[in-house]
Amino acid sequence: MAYIGRALVQGNYIKLDDLQSQFDGTKTTFNLTSGGSAYTPGSASTLLISLGGVIQEAGSAFTVVNDQITFSNPPTSDANI
Repeated sequence: MAYIGRALVQGNYIKLDDLQSQFDGTKTTFNLTSGGSAYTPGSASTLLISLGGVIQEAGSAFTVVNDQITFSNPPTSDANI
């Protein structure tokens, strides 16, 4: 499916490191990293998070504090991010 919305006007897209190997069905908080280094986004709404192909809504499905993301519900061990 194609992206619907405005293109990035300023800045760079940053792909974060994969968290899937840490999913165990109970853990909800994960460290955000890019290239192995801690990554702190400007806000949760600047992230595009997809679990199992479903885009997650910032603020209700997940929150971000500094370089940590916390999901409202723990991702299952087989969830693709």
